[in-house]
Amino acid sequence: MMRPLRLLRLWQFLGLLGVCVLIQQSLTPSPAIEMELPGGDKLLHFSAYATLMLWFGFIYLPGKAYLKIGAGLILIGVTMEILQGTTDYRSFEYPDLICNFLGVMAGWLFARTRLSTALIHFERVLAHLKR
Repeated sequence: MMRPLRLLRLWQFLGLLGVCVLIQQSLTPSPAIEMELPGGDKLLHFSAYATLMLWFGFIYLPGKAYLKIGAGLILIGVTMEILQGTTDYRSFEYPDLICNFLGVMAGWLFARTRLSTALIHFERVLAHLKR
């Protein structure tokens, strides 16, 4: 079930665009964002997957949809690590898999809070500004 959003197709498109950017950045030789902090790439893995799970939590109501989205994101994370391991410029790393998984779980938890109604409130503000 989806939330009552006026711009539902836009929000879904932006979520899918986010997934495409994640895939592109996972498979490119030089990602657009690199962190110089020790373990900074793990933070990027965690935050990317948490953000995507939360974004889709803005769109869909808790329930089977969350399980499907979470499982899909975890599958993408595993697939990206396997594909990285087949290149000569990236590598397969178990810690990255763990960070991807933990990011999905964190996003899932945040999506089950009042934060998940953010797009509904944003659309109300937009509607008010149009008046």
